[in-house]
Formats: sequence, C-alpha cells, structure tokens
Amino acid sequence: MGVVENMKDVADLIKKLGDIDLNRRILNLEEEVLDLSREKRRADEKVEELERALNLKQNLLFEDNYYYIQRGDAKEGPYCSACWDRNKNLIRIHSGMFGYGCPVCIKETATKRR
Repeated sequence: MGVVENMKDVADLIKKLGDIDLNRRILNLEEEVLDLSREKRRADEKVEELERALNLKQNLLFEDNYYYIQRGDAKEGPYCSACWDRNKNLIRIHSGMFGYGCPVCIKETATKRR
C-alpha cells in the first residue's frame, strides 16, 4: 500500500472519530503528498529526458560535414550539421538535384555521401 492510500485510510478513520480539525489537517497533508508525488514524477521524466540527450550527444559523430549517430558498429544518418548546431534538431539529409541537402534549412552540398 502506498503513501497516498495510507493517508486516505487515516483520513477515513479520523472522519469516523469526528475530529474535524484533525481531519482537515490530514486532508491538507494528503494534498501535500500528492503534490510531492507529481513533482517527483516530473523530476523523473526530466532525468530520463536528460539521460536520452546525454546518450545522444555521446554517440554523435561529425564526419564529412554531416552528423551521424553511432549505434554499435553501424552509423545512422547523415543528419544536417546546421540544424543540429543551431537548434539541436536531427534532420536527415535527402538526395537532391545537386547533391545532398537538408529539407528544413535547405542547405545543399555537392559532397557525395558515403
């Protein structure tokens, strides 16, 4: 049984006793516990987000004016260096008439991708 459930049980017992002041205090405490639970959940989500960003940054390679993500022996990409450097957006490079380019920032390069 969790903290919130225990608080509800205590509140129900106090309600039966008829102590209105104590019941009000338990309800306030229950609300504080719920707020703390929400804050912890938000903090956990932020930690996961930061861990994903750190993992990505550690596996990001810059080669031939493009970024790649190293996954074991394989590389994913290429990704636009301008979009990553400017906004931390990984945008895949597409082939075009004059070589390869970014569909978002329209940065073209005649360099052939490996």
